[in-house]
Amino acid sequence: MSVSHPIRPVKGSRHTVEITDIALPNGHGVARLAGYVLFVPGTIPGDRVTVNITDPRKNFGFAVPVTFDRYSPDRSEPFCPHFGSCGGCTLQYLPYAKQLEAKERYLRESLRRLAAVDMETVGIMPITPSPDIHHYRSKLELAFGGREGEVLLGFRERAIPNSRYEALVVPVKTCKVFSPAIERLIPVATRFFSAGRLPPYNPRKRDGFLRHLVIRESKSTGQLMIILETTTGRDLDLAPLWRSLKDEVPETASLYRSINKGPTDHIRYEKVMHVAGNPIITEAFDRFTFHIHPQTFFQPNPRAAQLLCKTITDLGFVGQGESLLGLYCGTGPFEIALSPLLKSVIGVDSVPENITGAIENSRINMIDNCTFLSLPVEKLTRDALPAGPDAILLDPPRGGISGEALQTILRIAPRKVIYISCSPSTLARDVKLLGEKGYVLETAAPFDFFPHTSHMESLLYLRRR
Repeated sequence: MSVSHPIRPVKGSRHTVEITDIALPNGHGVARLAGYVLFVPGTIPGDRVTVNITDPRKNFGFAVPVTFDRYSPDRSEPFCPHFGSCGGCTLQYLPYAKQLEAKERYLRESLRRLAAVDMETVGIMPITPSPDIHHYRSKLELAFGGREGEVLLGFRERAIPNSRYEALVVPVKTCKVFSPAIERLIPVATRFFSAGRLPPYNPRKRDGFLRHLVIRESKSTGQLMIILETTTGRDLDLAPLWRSLKDEVPETASLYRSINKGPTDHIRYEKVMHVAGNPIITEAFDRFTFHIHPQTFFQPNPRAAQLLCKTITDLGFVGQGESLLGLYCGTGPFEIALSPLLKSVIGVDSVPENITGAIENSRINMIDNCTFLSLPVEKLTRDALPAGPDAILLDPPRGGISGEALQTILRIAPRKVIYISCSPSTLARDVKLLGEKGYVLETAAPFDFFPHTSHMESLLYLRRR
């Protein structure tokens, strides 16, 4: 029996289509052209748009809008002047309630399609909105651009399918998802670095000096930590910058310089030098205090992360007197916040600075039942654990857990797995693998840690048969 396939449109041809869905994590609108699936950046469900086919592939393709014949009644006006050119937020023209619907649906569909989960058997909670939909982020990474003598700060341009990516910097004056302080901080920084006639780093040419300006903000105190990332080979007198920041952005509490000799555009703290101010800023998480250092990871939306942590206890994922093993623990916010309920906690992370921070955070909060180990999850053995934990808490990076890490978890064989993820697709992959080894998904709880972007967080609870 022959199977008919949709006819692939010709590159460069134009068609009028209805946008019927939005695809995450890229945030592209979805249309169908005689059954052929098209992804159209910059559109939302309800738009009727004439598109130009830019990248037709076998089963799907990409197109760009040429004209909007009708805007969706759900379309809202973006609140940021840099929306569309900045490579950050992608969903500002979608009302927040519609963003939440799309993210909840994305998690459901990922688990159904990629993990083969029967969603009728899973208790899936409604998505929890972010407590703040503006100024929620605790960290911002600005790239240097422009030319020597005319330094700009902003974000790398947004990558568009089938378009040449130049890694250009889109200068910004504000960032509505980070902090109002940025509107005063950027002019101070650009004025200082332009006067110094220092060349910005070009990741395509692999030359230049100024790489990134990283700003961390405590959402509980308003303190700012500034980290200047450069290449090597030049001395810098940053005292005038510090004085200007203290005068014009008094929230600034700490200034660092870091060296990154690598060729790529990724931020790397090869060498970190404290320049001025306090060596740390402090953040509140639940009733605990956490020290934030330049290299350490902390939750990008602390207030939303606290809601997720509360859900773990409210739903009884861990019980009084149980033992917990936290993998990819970072500086230990979840492990420390859960520790009063538990008999013992062990946290594991491969980044030494994170573990140093976790130990420090345990000490300042007078927690005595937490132990933190600096090693890759893949290298963890049962011999390193005093007893088999009742539950494992996973919070891996976007790529999920590796095959070796999965084998580590299966050797430890906890009764319960609590999985926190920022990627529904890799989460679904790992749930499928755990399901094949006897772990049943019982509860799924989506959270919006990243309003106006295509990203989200998920909390899953699995039990061993």
